[in-house]
Amino acid sequence: MRTMRLGRTLALSILGPMAVLALGVAALAQTGSPAGSTASQTPAQPPAGSQTPPPATPPATQTSPTPTPPASAKPMTIEQAEAAVKSSPKDPAAYLALGSAYRRAGRPKDALPVFQKLVTIAPNAAASHVSLGAVYMDLKRNDDAYKEFQKAIKLDPKDATAQFNLGNYYQEVGRRDDAAAAYKHATELPPPLPDAWVNLGLIQAEVGKGDEAMSSYKKALAIDSTNVRALCNLGNSTYQLGRIPEATSMYRKALTIDPKNQEALYNMGVAFADAQMYREAIRYWQKVVGIDSTATVAQSAHSSIQVLQEFLNQQKPKQPAGASTGGH
Repeated sequence: MRTMRLGRTLALSILGPMAVLALGVAALAQTGSPAGSTASQTPAQPPAGSQTPPPATPPATQTSPTPTPPASAKPMTIEQAEAAVKSSPKDPAAYLALGSAYRRAGRPKDALPVFQKLVTIAPNAAASHVSLGAVYMDLKRNDDAYKEFQKAIKLDPKDATAQFNLGNYYQEVGRRDDAAAAYKHATELPPPLPDAWVNLGLIQAEVGKGDEAMSSYKKALAIDSTNVRALCNLGNSTYQLGRIPEATSMYRKALTIDPKNQEALYNMGVAFADAQMYREAIRYWQKVVGIDSTATVAQSAHSSIQVLQEFLNQQKPKQPAGASTGGH
């Protein structure tokens, strides 16, 4: 994980190929100029008599969206897609629908044989290979994924989803410059893919091109104004510029679209913590943990809750030693 600390207030983390930048807490009530130090991964202890809580664990950010297969009509449920395959066992669209339904349900192992069958039915369709490559990425079979994406591009060099997923592969294996080039190429091809702009923006932000990153997020929102990843990342970039009300309005919009989005909830907690409204920050972070306690951002939220709770407990008035607790 590559982590950048921005001053003493915010920490931004980048994890994985398509991670959303989630705002971390560092010296919650203080501000400062950007610095290039590496953020701590463990909460610090408060100095004696401190009136400001110590840094909380910077978040590892949202697990990136799964690699994207070609766009289709309104998604079928698993049951609908299974029925479609049963009634039309040679229809590529039915297999594409079923494999995609399995992936949306978090069942890549079930999706794999479906997409393998799709490739045998429609071997000359770029979409078949993009779909199979996407599920290989789900299963961490990166070399197999790369081969499928290359086959798709050879079949159709102007397929945006193939270029986009190739970018995901490059990010996964640490080839950032190649990833940026693939995402940029994807933005120049149909169909418009907002996440290609988001992923390009993440790389631009990582290398210090903040203005270009913000422009990329805005282009993603011009394609899809409900893209939560774009909203969160544009909110984060706006937050860094000190335009906090504007940033929090973006997080709130993201939560209107997806009330259980852990990153948007986490970032709202950061905003309240920076405003020294600590109990409200804890409330948001508790929501993050309650949605999926195994997520990396939930672990960061849990650590942040502990740090703030310990700080608040220290602020409670202590009864003098020997003081009576009862009446006479």
